[in-house]
Amino acid sequence: MLKLGLQSDKEMMAKIILILFASIAFCVMAAWYLVPKFLEQPTYKIVQKDGKIELRDYDTMLLQSVKVSGQQYDALRKGFRPLAHYIGAKSREGGKISMTAPVMQSFVVDENAWRVSFSMPAKYNISDLPYPNNDRIYSEEIPAFRAAVIRFSGRAEISLLTKKTKELYDWIESSGMSARAEARYMFYNDPSTPPFMRRNEVLIEIH
Repeated sequence: MLKLGLQSDKEMMAKIILILFASIAFCVMAAWYLVPKFLEQPTYKIVQKDGKIELRDYDTMLLQSVKVSGQQYDALRKGFRPLAHYIGAKSREGGKISMTAPVMQSFVVDENAWRVSFSMPAKYNISDLPYPNNDRIYSEEIPAFRAAVIRFSGRAEISLLTKKTKELYDWIESSGMSARAEARYMFYNDPSTPPFMRRNEVLIEIH
């Protein structure tokens, strides 16, 4: 009887541990999924949808940007740090600025550099943004525009980004439109998010 009781206790403990781990895993998965949805994002209206591709009309977008050199992923990390310090009010006066999504990246061909950008919350104008104590950070105000955007999941390595960019350019051309600016890569999740849960996009402004 004692042996059966011990075995029963062990089975119960194993079940409790299993439920605990399952609950923790569920909470982590929910956080990966929900956190980006609570971050403010640039405002847009969907005009047309074709599978994973959308035609969107964006409102005016205010960005804080920095230019960095290097390979795509390394440049993204290098550009993220000073922008995170900026919104976190580190080494500058004024209060913190809320984090937004997505983090944006585009290649500036004539400078052979990557531009990494955070969009600013809608309550800010370019004139009332806190002044950065980093002369590499600068403000951009992009007037309202129309863009073609392709959405995809996965680990956004340069090979996948290049493939999706070509797919989007082909769609734009086949639809009788033309690009008016370089492609922007847009990343909505933090790097700890499993690739299959990530929201990545390529955005191309069009005529």
